[in-house]
Amino acid sequence: MTSCQPLPGQPAPPARADLPTPVEATFTSAPTLTPQPTIPQPTPQPTPIPTTVYAGPAGCLTAAEQTGRSTAEMLAYADQLLGWKQPLARRLLPRARNALTGAYVLTGEDVLALSTADIQNRYLIQDALNALHVAGFVAWLRKDEKLGEHILAVPLRPGVLDSPWSEYVRAYFASSDTFPEDNALVMGTLRLTPCEWMVQAGLAPRLPAGTLEEADWSQPDFATAALAYLAPAPAEADAVAHRIGWLDGRTESPALMCGPLAWAILNDARAFPPGYGGWVGTPKSFWLPKPSENGRPWSLFPPDTYTLRHFDQPLGTFDLHTFPLEVGDLLYTYSGSNGFDHVLIVSERDARGNRFAVTNLVQVEPVKQVTIQRVLLYNDQDPTAGILRNAWARDLVNGRTGDKAFEVFRWNWREKDLRQQAAQYRVKPGDTLPLVAARWHTPPEAIVSANRLDPSLPLKIGQELTIPPNP
Repeated sequence: MTSCQPLPGQPAPPARADLPTPVEATFTSAPTLTPQPTIPQPTPQPTPIPTTVYAGPAGCLTAAEQTGRSTAEMLAYADQLLGWKQPLARRLLPRARNALTGAYVLTGEDVLALSTADIQNRYLIQDALNALHVAGFVAWLRKDEKLGEHILAVPLRPGVLDSPWSEYVRAYFASSDTFPEDNALVMGTLRLTPCEWMVQAGLAPRLPAGTLEEADWSQPDFATAALAYLAPAPAEADAVAHRIGWLDGRTESPALMCGPLAWAILNDARAFPPGYGGWVGTPKSFWLPKPSENGRPWSLFPPDTYTLRHFDQPLGTFDLHTFPLEVGDLLYTYSGSNGFDHVLIVSERDARGNRFAVTNLVQVEPVKQVTIQRVLLYNDQDPTAGILRNAWARDLVNGRTGDKAFEVFRWNWREKDLRQQAAQYRVKPGDTLPLVAARWHTPPEAIVSANRLDPSLPLKIGQELTIPPNP
């Protein structure tokens, strides 16, 4: 059945003696805070790059090792780091387009174009970009009418800043959101700190590690991100759907927005892993998901970033003491009949054991309407409370969900902190301490301390790091 939207109203069957009387779903408004004396507060600032100077990306060669390398040798090194069955060298396109001059030129020593159109797992493209970077290229992901989707790779060597490709080099290192002038073909991806030899050669500015990556290791605020989408009236829910804009900003249906709404909350909370993937920039990637059929949204993410649990028992009767839902969990509920599949984020847990989510609610009767509400999912101590036990388990008119099965997606950085157990991470090409910290939402100083690292030395590809839990 269509995700998020219940079936048209069906006549309710006669009440059975062995079934409890349905209880109305519990909805809540945004929490009301007790007024406190106004105290001036400083304006919140993003997590700053610490004064500690962290080394450049893992996999960079020394200046002596890099000197004199041909473009083919640099590409071979990138392929060695990737270890793909179909290496980049076999993805070479014969021509590359310089959008600044409008000319298509033969690829070779000065520039490469590498096809990516067949790469289904989009997060692998970021791996390729990272490997190309430490091998000595400035690499952009682009889409061209003639060439299709491809990576444009400009080798960094003396004279490149005076070449027709200079703008591609300068724009890469200027900032995380600077693109080559007049080039509408470039797609946004993660950029990496320059290697030391690039700086020494005058080909890149000296930038603190984590700057271009916009490394942010703070804890995502799911509650604040979710509450911003409350829409108690149907017209407001329509406006939210159009604002998220997974189609054209005009024809989105709030009845079908559970996936895009979940994407918007995750995006606003900065919970997505750093780097490029199928989720980047588009809430449409979460539209009409069904993991059992199309794999989404789980398949969008690298497998080492999350843990997935599937339960065949109906959610309404499942003992949530055996596996409690936690803040940040992404929940997918399957419907058997008279209902709808649904996806949502657990956004809050209070001191009394209440779990909340902000999600779209489709009501068929007595009046057909869609709103976005803060709902009580369940309570640790009261098995009769919450929408999971009541409306979503029993309502045959407005629809049920989770009565067939459900799945819980949890980020590994979240699992680490919930269990209060350290995790292990294997360093990848392009990794810096700030970037690893952003992947795990754990301060780099804590990673340095747990592994007795010298932060002035680069990480080594394949190095095993212990990522400690946050207190």
